[in-house]
Amino acid sequence: MHGNISNLSGASSTSHASLGIVVLSLIADLTIAAIKFVAANISGSTAMSSEGVHSLVDAGTEVILLYGLLASGRRANPEHQLGYGRELYFWNFVVAVLIFALGAGVALLAGLHQLARPKPIDNEAVSYIVLASSAVIDGAALWATIRRTGAGRGKDSLLRFLQRRRDPTASTILFGGVASLVGIGATGGGILASSITGDPRFDGLASLVIAAILAITAFKLAAQSKSLLIGVPADPSVVTAIIEDTRKNPTVKCVNGMISAHLAPEQLMVAMSVWFEDELSKAGVEQAIANIEDDLRRRHPQIIALFIKPQSPERYHALNGRGMRYSHVRIPGERSVTPYASV
Repeated sequence: MHGNISNLSGASSTSHASLGIVVLSLIADLTIAAIKFVAANISGSTAMSSEGVHSLVDAGTEVILLYGLLASGRRANPEHQLGYGRELYFWNFVVAVLIFALGAGVALLAGLHQLARPKPIDNEAVSYIVLASSAVIDGAALWATIRRTGAGRGKDSLLRFLQRRRDPTASTILFGGVASLVGIGATGGGILASSITGDPRFDGLASLVIAAILAITAFKLAAQSKSLLIGVPADPSVVTAIIEDTRKNPTVKCVNGMISAHLAPEQLMVAMSVWFEDELSKAGVEQAIANIEDDLRRRHPQIIALFIKPQSPERYHALNGRGMRYSHVRIPGERSVTPYASV
């Protein structure tokens, strides 16, 4: 099998757009956390205090995401020959655990304490002003994040675009922004209900709602990061494009199968089994592979590790079995099957 691994650089693996999104969210969350804690101290609202912890945890997770983005751009070395791209996925998993353990845990305990020992809420007007200000700041940050993240997505929905990019950082910021706005709504509702009924336990219930929101967000992000850490293939549209570009080479008779895995949102490892024209010499096959490599790297710059194995369909099926859904190419007498195989 012929293979080629390109040098990894921070510029190619770390998205400037992602860095900008994280920095913007970090500034917004630090500002909001400070405002919420001041308001919680003045009003005595447990839900407001939980929201302050929520924003502070968000800020902490964004610091971790910044580190993950920078660490994932380190160059490959003999110990990590495919680079450090998956550091990004690991630190996103850590963020999910942090959101669950700290954010949801603190909000849950605060809510239970308020239910067990209700504490009256004072200065509701201050809380409403703070919540409104926080909603404006969070909403503006979320809108800016959506605009930055969705650049170049074409006709795809935002969620579909993020799924195709395998970009957990943008997903974490977006889910966190939505969770923050929902949490603000829950806090406002709890304070309002407590004010109308005179029962501060509604404030504790609002804190429990915030805990549930954070727990759901954490589980969603953890599941996504786990999948990426285990290894997910490129989007089917990308796989199809790579295979079709390979088949355009006049020396290629067919592509038997392809395996791909994301090492980072902008780093892709690809391995292909290719059947070349029978009359090609050893030097001819090597030159054909070199031509394919050059063409694929030009058309698909996200490929940082490319392996092409010259192999007949008979040998390929002898190793993998005809029943395995690995082949993209229609073989005479067989129906076409899925365009890719997951690692």
